[in-house]
Amino acid sequence: MGRLTENCPKCLLKLENNESIFARQLRILYECGITEVIVTTGKYDHELMEESRTQPGMDVIFVNNPLYASTNYIYSMYLAGKYLDDDILMLHGDLVFDKELVAGILSDSRPSLCLINRHMSQPPKDFKGRIVNGDLREVSVNIFDDNCYGLQPLYKLSRECVQSWLDEAGKLVKQGITDVYAENALNNIAHRLHIKEMSYEGYYINEIDTPEDYERVSREISMVDKGTYFGIYALKMLVKKYGVKRPFAIMGRHVKGSFADDFLGTPDVATGRYFGVVENPNEESVRDAQQAFEEFGGDCLISIGGGSAIDTAKAVKYNLSGQPQYSGLIHIAVPTTAGSGSEATRFSVICRHGAKCSIDDPSLLPEHAVLDSRLLYSLGEQQRKVSLLDALCHSVESLMSRHSTNKSREYALYAMKTILEKYKDFAVGDLSVYDEILGASHYAGRAIDISKTTVGHALSYTLTSDYQIQHGQAVGMCLIYVLRYAEGRQHYRAELEPLYRAMECKEGEGIADRLLAVYRDLSPEHPFDLSNADPDMLVKKVNADRLGNSVLAFDKKDLREIYADIIASPEWIRSK
Repeated sequence: MGRLTENCPKCLLKLENNESIFARQLRILYECGITEVIVTTGKYDHELMEESRTQPGMDVIFVNNPLYASTNYIYSMYLAGKYLDDDILMLHGDLVFDKELVAGILSDSRPSLCLINRHMSQPPKDFKGRIVNGDLREVSVNIFDDNCYGLQPLYKLSRECVQSWLDEAGKLVKQGITDVYAENALNNIAHRLHIKEMSYEGYYINEIDTPEDYERVSREISMVDKGTYFGIYALKMLVKKYGVKRPFAIMGRHVKGSFADDFLGTPDVATGRYFGVVENPNEESVRDAQQAFEEFGGDCLISIGGGSAIDTAKAVKYNLSGQPQYSGLIHIAVPTTAGSGSEATRFSVICRHGAKCSIDDPSLLPEHAVLDSRLLYSLGEQQRKVSLLDALCHSVESLMSRHSTNKSREYALYAMKTILEKYKDFAVGDLSVYDEILGASHYAGRAIDISKTTVGHALSYTLTSDYQIQHGQAVGMCLIYVLRYAEGRQHYRAELEPLYRAMECKEGEGIADRLLAVYRDLSPEHPFDLSNADPDMLVKKVNADRLGNSVLAFDKKDLREIYADIIASPEWIRSK
């Protein structure tokens, strides 16, 4: 962990919410009814004792291992054995997890459990568990057989199981074997302990081993605490959590027959399905979805798809309640594109009388978002490109907003940095970057939820509704021309300065040039024809709300010039 742990143990590192890993563990355990904890320590026992005071009501016993520098935690467990005369949860100090996971473990009637994920690829350097007939038989980093799966070191153990493990650990310690994991002792007797596997899919749990892990996990757990989950399996956990009986899924047509669609079917819960989502949803399509929801008698909305599906579900929820801010209807949004960020915003964009309008209400922010990058696998190349342009433009426009805050800038800068580093790989379908790109899109959505979009979106809506230019492409085009226009006028220099730094423009390179280079690399090929477009009519249809958010104060003359440039030279954008 390098400098991060020069003066403190890993478990005292602060997460994004300024809570240490250790304090978070204690808080969640206490919230789940656990009030007695044994902590094994090494060099930093006094610091850990002090941190434990952040959780009043918790009885914490500290067991110091004086040989911490030369032994592994098998010896620490051996020293703590005299206190372990009960059923226990045993966990590593560098684990970050959500409360729902602990609640799920405790509510499981089986006395001894280990956490297994059968659907993730085998981690090369982390623990894996060998499972035979549902029982744990071995835990090791170096096992890669077909019956070995990712394992997280958080165990629920019966008193009898604990005692057997302690006895075996004691034998190894007395033989002088003290520099190994406690799991080495477990492996000798696992065949007779009947520790059952419990899937942790749908919950959040991660171990921190590197500075990169720390940065990623800190960011992700902040998302989890604000209602975002990872993996489609979280849907089952959320449906169970809210006692949902008749969930209703609003989905894009491309989702039909996919593993997400199949996943919705469970023996215990009847799920309604609606596949009538249209691109750029309008009032009629929203009413159609709402009627289907009411006829089914749904008690929860699940949207699975791109921005159109999620916006449709938001509008349905808005229509169903006269006072949507007090609505008890739960909406869980599952994006299948990396672009709109709609799963993280309080906006729903709906076409009214041929014009795009944005409903803005805090109640429209989905209660939960579920991110699973496997849902992006079926995206075509064009859809990847235009959705990624939309996400990048969200991050740029958020930094151009009058309403930006420190938090929105933090989200926008992270999204922008990730997209600029990974966009070429995503465009060609490199699956290794899908998680990062989906996360960046989500963070760009979080950014505009605070700051709102600005001038690029304001100008783009009519190009989409009247000329059928795909949304991400239209926003990208407009934003390039907006930035080029602004860069040509000295009085906008102060407003643009933060973008020069954020986009890491090279000497002599403008922001518009930087964005244009990305656009040309992506090269979205959707054709359009603006030869008959009238710039004066386009100016009349500009979304005034979005325009008013921008730090760039454009009048009608400015907007007309920008539109005239777009109409006159579309090939300038599309050429390489």
